[in-house]
Amino acid sequence: MHRLVIRAVEEFLRDTYGEALWRDVATAEGARPIAPPEPGGGQPGSPGRIAHGEALITSAAIILEKPAEELFEDLGAWLARCEAIRRLLRFSGRDFGDFVLSLEELPGRTRYVIPDLDMPRIEVARDGDGTIRLILAGAAQGWTAILGGLLRAMADDYGALGLIVVEGCEIDVHISDHAFAEGREFRLGQACLRTELR
Repeated sequence: MHRLVIRAVEEFLRDTYGEALWRDVATAEGARPIAPPEPGGGQPGSPGRIAHGEALITSAAIILEKPAEELFEDLGAWLARCEAIRRLLRFSGRDFGDFVLSLEELPGRTRYVIPDLDMPRIEVARDGDGTIRLILAGAAQGWTAILGGLLRAMADDYGALGLIVVEGCEIDVHISDHAFAEGREFRLGQACLRTELR
C-alpha cells in the first residue's frame, strides 16, 4: 500500500485515539512510523517494515473492540476534516449534490497527485427517486467505508441533509435538503492570499 496511505492511517489513529493506541497497533503489526521527507526535499527516511493500512485498521479495531468498517468510516471522515484534503474536495462542486456527482472523477484526479495509488473506479448512477448510487466494483477492503465516512463529513461541510447508506460495494446518497444548515466557510481567494504571503 502507498506510504502516504500508511502515514494517513498512522496520523488518524494517533489523533483520534492517542499515542498509546498507536504504539499497541504498531507493535502488533511490526510497523514503524513513516519518516516525513527530509528538509530540503530529500527522500523520505527509511520506514523499516511497513504494515498495510488495512492491517493497521484491523489491529486497531480488535484492540478497541469496534468493527473495522466503523474505523474505516471514521478514517474517511477524518480525511475530509484535514484542511488540505477538504479544500481539494470542495473544488468538486458548488453544493453537496454536485460534489457527489463529481466523485466519478476522483480516482483520476487523485492519480495526478499520487500516481501509484490504487484507488478503485467509482461509478455514479441516478435512480428515479433522486438517489445517487456510487458503485466501487471490486474495491479492496475499506474503500467503500472510507468513502462513506468522507461523504458524511462533506455533507456536514456543505450544510446538506441527507441519508447515506453504505452496503457492500455500493453507497446510496439521498439528499433531502441541500441547504439544511450553514456550511463551513470556503473561500478560494483568501487561501491563495495566505499562501502567497508565506
